[in-house]
Amino acid sequence: MTKKKILVNAYYAKNLGDDLFLKILFDRYPQAEFYLLTADKDYLKIFQKYKNVNIIKTMNLMLGNRSVDIFSKINMNFLKFKKFDAFLNIGGSIFMESPNWKRGLVDRDLMPNIFKKNNKKIFILGANFGPFKDDFFIERHKQFFRKFDDICFRDSLSHNLFKELPNVRFAPDIVFNLDIKQYQVREKCVGFSIIDLEKRKGLNRHFNSYNQKIIQLMEEYINLGYKIKLFSFCEKEGDLKIIKHIRNLMNEKYKNDIKIIEYDKDIDYFLNQFNTCETIVGTRFHSIILALVLGQSFFPLIYSDKTYNILEDLKMEKHGCYIKDISKVKVSEVTSASLVNRLSSNNLILNASSQFEKLDEFIC
Repeated sequence: MTKKKILVNAYYAKNLGDDLFLKILFDRYPQAEFYLLTADKDYLKIFQKYKNVNIIKTMNLMLGNRSVDIFSKINMNFLKFKKFDAFLNIGGSIFMESPNWKRGLVDRDLMPNIFKKNNKKIFILGANFGPFKDDFFIERHKQFFRKFDDICFRDSLSHNLFKELPNVRFAPDIVFNLDIKQYQVREKCVGFSIIDLEKRKGLNRHFNSYNQKIIQLMEEYINLGYKIKLFSFCEKEGDLKIIKHIRNLMNEKYKNDIKIIEYDKDIDYFLNQFNTCETIVGTRFHSIILALVLGQSFFPLIYSDKTYNILEDLKMEKHGCYIKDISKVKVSEVTSASLVNRLSSNNLILNASSQFEKLDEFIC
């Protein structure tokens, strides 16, 4: 049987959550050939153990404030992508309403249109929709979504916006499909996932109160006898920078009990370190998903509704705190709640493999 060749578009920024999507995809389909559209040569190293993963190097030029992919603009009509059997867009927060979203949607439409004209399959997996303010944003995307063979959202709220479309489905986040057999060991340790609020619109005014609360929490956990691990999920988005900044603000007597774990192209190392923690105080969306998958207790510091929405689907929406309210939270509330907050039923998570239902039918 001829191997299916899949062209993959994703968020290629060495962000652990998005790279986990790719890892799970490649592990699930060793019988397929995947071609990644990225200019980042580090992806050759990240997935070097996979013999079915190839890189198609892109060239990006800045036109004004926009980055334009020369590969898609120039080579599309020449290549016609005839060697590929399908196009897959796999990602999480890929449909957010930005000031230039109309221009972005025009660019995003180019690849699916080429594939449809050549009678190729097109898929979107793992996404959530929003945040958005404009109903026209929904209507334009409804037109865009109609052309796809399959779209599987990761939360029911996104699904409900487009449920009248027959090609739209819902299944829990792709990372719930992670194979965790090799990640076993636990230590008396609390893991923190921290993000940089300084340049995040709507959150930057909470920069100091968030950082100070993180420091107070770490100090309290250390006083309780725990070690601390600070996890940088994405250096490009400032995780490592803010982690080092916060650690430098702390009293010297606490610093020896703190270890920084950076995601630097080694997924297995990061996951093994993450799994050593008994409890996770997490801001990154996928720090909470991983805690749920690994059976850890957790406390979410919510920066986006996407975290609240997944917790609501799990009927755990009361477990956590929005960053905008962080100054009101008592350290004792977090430390006590984080020790008992954990997934009580995995019924919903068992449905996560349905993300790949239509892709299974196509590839297998």
